[in-house]
Amino acid sequence: MSSLYLEDVESAVAGGRTFYACPGLTTSEWILSERLDDLRAKALRVANSVKHPVVIYRLLDHSDTTTGDSFLVVVKIIPIAGKPGDSKMQWALVDTKEAAEMMRDVSQGPSPYFGATPEEEVSPK
Repeated sequence: MSSLYLEDVESAVAGGRTFYACPGLTTSEWILSERLDDLRAKALRVANSVKHPVVIYRLLDHSDTTTGDSFLVVVKIIPIAGKPGDSKMQWALVDTKEAAEMMRDVSQGPSPYFGATPEEEVSPK
């Protein structure tokens, strides 16, 4: 994933395309997908590994959020050695727009952040 990918996702979400996200195995890892079915399978693997339910969020333009929505923000972009233009991203889910603004990575210019509204919960089996 790169910062260009984030900008593409931001433009797509602002243009009405639907993206979903769920936490990965580590606290700062998140998985993004346009296909809810694909993300359900990944969320189930995570839920089975961590032994508790995992919430899948629908991403929103950060200006389209309502009360109760959260914000998904990249807090650190780490370049991958030997892969120019490719990066590992550390994410955080925060409760307020102000927190997202403060926490977002600005090492390569302000990174986009997204509104996040719960779509569904995936329980371990």
